[in-house]
Amino acid sequence: MKTRAIVEYLLAAVLVLILGSLTGWYFFLRTQTKTTANQSAARGFGIAIPEGRANGDVTVGSARSETGASPEQTTQRPAQLWRVEEKPTAGHAFVGSGNFLRLRYVERAGGYVFDANAETGLRTRLTNTLLPKIYEAQFSENGHVFERSVDTLGAVTTFAGTVSTSTNPSSATSPAMTLLGSYLAKNIIQLSVHPVSGALLYTVADGGGGAVMSAEWDGQKTKTLLASAILNWQPAILEDGRTFLVQAAADGIPGYGYELRKDGTLSRLLGPVPGLVTRVRPSSKPGTDALLWSQSVRGELRLFVRVGQNANSVQLPVRTTADKCAWVSDSGPASAVAKVMADKLPGTAAKDLIAYCGVPQGSPGQTFLDNWYRGAVHSSDSLWRIDADAGTAELVFTPPSNTPIDIENIEADRAGSFLAFTNAADKSLWLYRLTRE
Repeated sequence: MKTRAIVEYLLAAVLVLILGSLTGWYFFLRTQTKTTANQSAARGFGIAIPEGRANGDVTVGSARSETGASPEQTTQRPAQLWRVEEKPTAGHAFVGSGNFLRLRYVERAGGYVFDANAETGLRTRLTNTLLPKIYEAQFSENGHVFERSVDTLGAVTTFAGTVSTSTNPSSATSPAMTLLGSYLAKNIIQLSVHPVSGALLYTVADGGGGAVMSAEWDGQKTKTLLASAILNWQPAILEDGRTFLVQAAADGIPGYGYELRKDGTLSRLLGPVPGLVTRVRPSSKPGTDALLWSQSVRGELRLFVRVGQNANSVQLPVRTTADKCAWVSDSGPASAVAKVMADKLPGTAAKDLIAYCGVPQGSPGQTFLDNWYRGAVHSSDSLWRIDADAGTAELVFTPPSNTPIDIENIEADRAGSFLAFTNAADKSLWLYRLTRE
């Protein structure tokens, strides 16, 4: 009898162990399935390709997916404020001009490159190469694209590729192509791309500080321009070939900005200025300098403009950071018209020193700049037009109350007809038409 009881206890224990193992295996498989699903979603698996045309019948229009739409269908012009892409994006730039102007951008989840036509609302996916989790993307007008991510070991990666510039932006049936290219050196900290040629200006860690480097778009012909004890340089290479270095901004912390000369010397632009952020205007005329800059002290933002290298700065009647501003180029058709009119009217000058800025509505808070860079807070911005010559600011547009937009990565096309920007709150991509015609 005692032996029988022992056997029963052993069988019960074995049964409990089997049931426990099956339960553990079930939860393990469930966790693995959920992890796989999350990874697949991050890589864009199962997400419809957002090709199609825009629905622009309302004040704020969103792009509508029409996969398989016939290219003969009547296109519809997007709304003045058009949400080009609802899903998170990694970067954007205007390419082309006139009837071939389009807004090029990279989808954050899969790294696919898209073109959006501002006149027809047509969006076309240009590439089919999967590059997951792209956090930053930059472009050049000759077809180069730079996609930045982080690998499994935590190293920063930069892929330099080329998109065909012969793609027809008006066709919904153009096949997506392979993104050809290669990876640059790892751990490029900050990167700036020449908007036309794709030449690179970037910073890397170097011993106890940082080094500022230049290279061709594919990473060849690297050259060390500056070795410094400072690691947190923000590099900028302009279309006119000038290069600038500004220390990363922090509220109340004095910062300096410099122009980096071709001989490797630094020419001070500004500083010390607490929370310094700068936007230098590219120019086709050597010596015609214009600069937007901002400061932040205990959360109080102030925006200034300076026209001419030796001129005094003028405070503008709006409070924002220069990171929310973009200059209109002086090489576009709009500027050309201004110059022609100035030539015909003696005693007048071409008023083409124009910039556009997102300005937070209300008080942004005492720690806004630092928290905004971390993505911890967001503002609801209106759009203002800055006339640098006059030192004035004019309200252009305020989004509806149900559509708050925290403007970042703002950019104007060459003609000064469109503005593109990201909503920092969700990384969605927006386009604003400056004219209503």
